[in-house]
Parts: sequence; structure tokens; C-alpha cells
Amino acid sequence: MDKYILERDGQLDFYKVFLPRVNPALDIDEILADNNDGVINGNLLEFKLHVTDLNAVLFQCIKYLSALRVKGKPVPANILIIDVNAATLWLYRSAPYLSDIEKLYFGGASKDNSGFIGCNAETVLHFDKPLDVESIVTLLKECNYTKIHIDENCIVGWAMSFYKAVPMARKEDFLGDDTGKHKTIGEIRKPVHFKRYIYPYTGQTNVKFNYLMDKLNDTLQKKNLGAFYTHKLYAEKSLELVRAAIAPFPLIKDIVG
Repeated sequence: MDKYILERDGQLDFYKVFLPRVNPALDIDEILADNNDGVINGNLLEFKLHVTDLNAVLFQCIKYLSALRVKGKPVPANILIIDVNAATLWLYRSAPYLSDIEKLYFGGASKDNSGFIGCNAETVLHFDKPLDVESIVTLLKECNYTKIHIDENCIVGWAMSFYKAVPMARKEDFLGDDTGKHKTIGEIRKPVHFKRYIYPYTGQTNVKFNYLMDKLNDTLQKKNLGAFYTHKLYAEKSLELVRAAIAPFPLIKDIVG
């Protein structure tokens, strides 16, 4: 008989056992902050009641890693797939799947994953065995990451992460190249803060990112330009009020829509 009927129960029990040994200060809400089953140090974790297709679950994890890259967050080096009822953990490394991680995916990460073919798991561990428990603790303490390439799909996310990590940084500190007026070699070309996470961008200029330049401004520049985000609810209410105001004027109404 299965020990768990709900995946969440098995996930929380796993964390109750291992988090105190990995880092008692870790907060579950922070671990679960990116709509996946958890990121602990350099590990992405994915829990299942039963793992019936390792390749399909691996592809689901690749989609999660893709989302982290787009958000400007480090891509964990380890992928841990966990069957809570079989008390089994499969370890994969993310580096061999970098080309897949650097693609964009749409829709639910758990959907349409059959047919993917990956490598065999590097290690299989059983967390009902004391020696394997020690190996899992060691794994969860690892802080290794797979370096990614900067492109137009992820540069905005990494820019936001850079300005958060370096609050006084200017745009050229992130994007600069030796052809610009500042002649500053920016973080994307010579990573310092993100040297563990990204490869140097090799494009001679930033022409590839021209249509994104407003989004890549530093915090001070955004304030100067008034580039503040308006919540969707406020935007919708504003549109509603504009439409109400112009309702008596058919010609203007036709233009605004």
C-alpha cells in the first residue's frame, strides 16, 4: 500500500527530514518560490507519487530550468527526481541539456512531455537507507550551477537580477561594450557578479537587444523616464474610465476602440 496519496505530503515529509540537516534557516516558501517543487542551493527537485516515465519527468524539469534562466536566476547543476512512495531519488546533471534549457516553452511544464529521450540517471539513491540519506544531504548542500548563454529571451531577467544585486549600477555596467560612448565593458561581456552563472556575451554590439533597451534601463534611469509598471487591474480600470468618458463622441470612440 502506498504511504502517500497526496504528492504534497511526501514532499513536505522529505523537506522535514532533510532541510534541518542541509540548512535549518532555509524557508519552504522561498524554496517553492518559482512554481516548481523546490530549488535548494544547486539542486532542482521534482516530486512524484510514482515515477513511471523518467524521461518525461526529466523534460518537465528542463522546462523549469528554462523558466529560471528567463527570469535571470541561476540554473542548478543538479536535477533530483523523487518518487515519494518508492523512497527513490534519481540524480541528473543539467549541463548535458543546456541546448534544451535555452529554448522557450509555453503552457504547463507537466504537459506534453512524452517522447523526450535523455541520458540515464547518474546516480540512484534510496532515502529509506541510512547511507543513501547521507549522500542526499551532501547533494543538497552542493552549490554548483550550469552556465547559460545570454540572449534576447533572458537578458531582461538577468538585467533585473543585476540591478538588484548592484543597486547603484548603471545600464552600461550591465550592457557596456567598447563601441559605446562610455567604453565600459559590462557584466554580460565580462561577468563578475554572475561569473558562476553565465558565459560572456560575445556579440560585438548590443544591436540584438535594441528593441528591449527600455526594459534594460537601470533603476535610476527608469525613475528619470517614469518607466513604472502599472498593474493590470489599474490599466483595465483606466481603460474603462476612458471609454466611459468618450462614449458620447462616436468618432473618438471608433479610434480608441
